[in-house]
Amino acid sequence: MASNSFNEPPSTTKVYFETMIARQLYINNSKKPQIAIIAILFSGSIFLLLTPFDLEKTLLVAMVILSFSFSILSFVNRDKNIPFAVNFNHPLMSDEPMGEAQVFVWLSADNKWALLQESRVRLIENTLLGGFDLVYDDEDYSRIGHFSLNHKITTKIRRSMLLLNQAIVLANLSNQEDVEELSIAEDSERRIREKQDSELLERSWLEDEQEIEIEGPLAKFLSKE
Repeated sequence: MASNSFNEPPSTTKVYFETMIARQLYINNSKKPQIAIIAILFSGSIFLLLTPFDLEKTLLVAMVILSFSFSILSFVNRDKNIPFAVNFNHPLMSDEPMGEAQVFVWLSADNKWALLQESRVRLIENTLLGGFDLVYDDEDYSRIGHFSLNHKITTKIRRSMLLLNQAIVLANLSNQEDVEELSIAEDSERRIREKQDSELLERSWLEDEQEIEIEGPLAKFLSKE
């Protein structure tokens, strides 16, 4: 299991951006921005063609188009490096999980992946090493690892934490449903076995009773003999 590269998450897992849900959101959210970029490129080209050539004006229009396009692309691609991964049983990957859902988080400051437990997580400042530690949101704030060397919580980090906690909640719900379904299935199987055992016992009792009724007169006859 790879554990020292963000580009190589643990085996049988996908980083958030590669999950089924994230890819669909990306496709849906990128359509309008792509149209907007094409529209501004077209408008800029028409403006330059209809006005006398001026180098400064051309450079200004080009800078505006590039800045606008870069801003839109940055927004669309903001989830490409969200630092967590899920296994194939997670609801983000499959509508019908076949086993336990798991969530792994990438600790960039520690340069490793860590498997998370059921509890939600939060960030606390690491005064010794700088940056922020990732901890469980429990009474003891149990430490998971050194999450980031950033000195402040950026918009990207805030969004990463939001999506990470959502993934943990989804995993917990999925695992609870699996446990309940397993319990129901086991209970159903137990009831079927009990019914079968009861039917076998009843059949055996009836057979014994018939044997007693048949053997009874013969025994009396033999006793008379």
